[in-house]
Amino acid sequence: MKTKMSIALAAAVIVAASGAATVAPISAHHSHAMFDGSKETEITGTLTMVRFANPHVYLRIEATHRDGVPLESHQTWAIEMSTVQNMTNRGITPNVLPIGAPISVKVNPLFSGGFSGNYTTVVMINGVKNASTGPEWTPAGS
Repeated sequence: MKTKMSIALAAAVIVAASGAATVAPISAHHSHAMFDGSKETEITGTLTMVRFANPHVYLRIEATHRDGVPLESHQTWAIEMSTVQNMTNRGITPNVLPIGAPISVKVNPLFSGGFSGNYTTVVMINGVKNASTGPEWTPAGS
């Protein structure tokens, strides 16, 4: 009887341990397949919304220009950025993203042509140009 209980207990421990292993945190992430990584476009306008929370930082821009050309019709662009930690490491924090500020960002646009993109570089925030060549925010003259 004692042996059967020991086997049953051992089996229960193994089942519980294997179940706990499958509950470990899983890092899920969506694809960027909807963005055209072969194209880059510059969106300039007014920053109207900032969502500084994981999984991504998001911006909403009331666009006035695309690639330096004035827009004929109203366009509200949704910009997907990286994670909060990545953006903070690049110097892009809520403090440098004031609502109502003029902003210019480069993005990989949607294949569909919709008004959204995955950011590649912040060009200018509130009149301060980015002096870096990469995605890091380095205000000119700093």
